[in-house]
Amino acid sequence: MKNYLIGKRLARFKKFQVPLIILVIVLLTTGLYHEVPVLNSLYSYGNALRNQQAGKSEENFNYQIIEVDKALGNHRISVELKKGAAFQYPLFAIWAEDTLGNYIETLYISRVIASSTFDYGVKEGDEWKASTKRRPEALPRWSHQRGILASDGLYVPIDNPIDLDGVSGATPTSNFIVNVKSDMNSHSDFKIFLEVNQSYDWNNYYSKDKFPNDKIYSGDGKVGQPSLVYEAIVNQEELISKSHKIMKLIGHGHHSGKDGTLYKDLSQITTAKNIIDRIILTIE
Repeated sequence: MKNYLIGKRLARFKKFQVPLIILVIVLLTTGLYHEVPVLNSLYSYGNALRNQQAGKSEENFNYQIIEVDKALGNHRISVELKKGAAFQYPLFAIWAEDTLGNYIETLYISRVIASSTFDYGVKEGDEWKASTKRRPEALPRWSHQRGILASDGLYVPIDNPIDLDGVSGATPTSNFIVNVKSDMNSHSDFKIFLEVNQSYDWNNYYSKDKFPNDKIYSGDGKVGQPSLVYEAIVNQEELISKSHKIMKLIGHGHHSGKDGTLYKDLSQITTAKNIIDRIILTIE
């Protein structure tokens, strides 16, 4: 008799089992969506425990937001970059061109390249001090497309010239989103480029002694694999509403910055391809 009664109670409970499970799932989902602290903590703990058991590390999706101080422009351009496994504080330039390859404007540039002044430029005793360092090998595609010679005959700028004053800033140290305004109405179609370069990332081909007669590569340059260039093409009709583009890797710059040629053979590029995981361009 006792077993019979217990069986009846279990049968009644099973009727509510599925609705109860659905209710719990809905409550958890709603709580996480609205960022209820207790549920978020439990969720994060569960993720960390699962990753620990699987031997994985949790990815960090925090982003540095860079608002460029440029008030003029009918369109908001956002470049969202998620860092890759080889990301070690590389230098960046973001700029626009028309479809014929004519430079339009720089949207963002690492301050140290715009000014050629590096915080850790020279070591005096036990201390590093800021110093002027000319880095033509850093972002050669951007500097040659900009097309302005400095007083020493190099295309890399110096002393933060007026055209870069409002669009230069600190080099991001992690995932980042650059937000800037621009007016592209006068250009039928255009392209957005991002060039990235990381020092001392040598590989079997781009070794320390690869170009012994190159005074920059084998001299005072902070070299390794050359800069990489990413591109997204935007059509005029896409400016009517918000649009998103994945920026694609299209080539690399000269290994010591002697020219602005876009070299499309990427067969000798290895770890540099992992500096960036992906880049999303948003225009509205």
